[in-house]
Amino acid sequence: MVVREPDRKDSQRTIAKIVVFALGIVWGAVAAFVGRWTVEGLAGVYDVRAVISERNSTTSEGQHGPRTSYEVLAIGEDGRAIELPTRDTFGLADPVVARLSSVTDRVLSVRGATDVVEAHHPWEKITAMSLGWVLLVLAAIVLARLARPGIAWKSLPFLAGLAFAALVVLTPVGFGGTAYGEVSDPVPNFWELRRDLWGPPPVFARGQTAVSGDSAVRVLDSRSGPPEGAEAWLSGFHVLTLRIEASRFGDSALELSADEHGEPERVKDCAGAPGAFDGTTGLVCFVVPPGYRAEYLLVGKLEREVLLKLR
Repeated sequence: MVVREPDRKDSQRTIAKIVVFALGIVWGAVAAFVGRWTVEGLAGVYDVRAVISERNSTTSEGQHGPRTSYEVLAIGEDGRAIELPTRDTFGLADPVVARLSSVTDRVLSVRGATDVVEAHHPWEKITAMSLGWVLLVLAAIVLARLARPGIAWKSLPFLAGLAFAALVVLTPVGFGGTAYGEVSDPVPNFWELRRDLWGPPPVFARGQTAVSGDSAVRVLDSRSGPPEGAEAWLSGFHVLTLRIEASRFGDSALELSADEHGEPERVKDCAGAPGAFDGTTGLVCFVVPPGYRAEYLLVGKLEREVLLKLR
């Protein structure tokens, strides 16, 4: 039996197929990313109110020094877990609003009481789309030339590369998974932990003036929802707005008690609403977790902390 050794032309054909396959992967990856970015940018979106329930970080040594990766999970109002691309921007038990693509169910942005994290940056989208469309045109030209009678088989490695890249980029086995997960830890109740550490502080009845050191605070009114004139993003949250008056307030802390649903976060200057608290009187706004019921307003810090009942 005689085995024919591969000649030079066979080697060249093999190398050519590998190169064409690699080009297919490159063009396929860019095309898939551009297609997804285009769909997410042009299609509808929907908002999910959620509370951060897990925030884990892992630090490893990389080529350019230590590198920290984060896994942040939140629980939405429907009870499903959502993976958030927020790194360490928000803390445990913080209420957030995640904006997701209605087509891909991927997180496009996450907003909290003080920050917003954009996962679908406009400049990246424009750059990726521009580069992607150029490469797609080039790919179409290449395919048209390869598709001539008698040499159509040459396009097979290219098409295989395209299919492989699309599989990796768009399907859940690669980078195409949705933001939804199956399970998440319960939201931690920092209120119980705080009470265990510092004990029960003095409690003032509803309508009374809470005194903490030299500071005195009284709640004149409370209502659900953002105040008139606040920035539009605040309406995406569950909001509790208090109208208070204070004397000798200084740098005293002002918070709402937490519960098993999460920890309310104060919104700076009520997101631009007229009449925000100026240290003497005005509005104080908090974004609150879904299902939360306000029990106490916390005034002061640590050993000077006091509670004012809100209901």
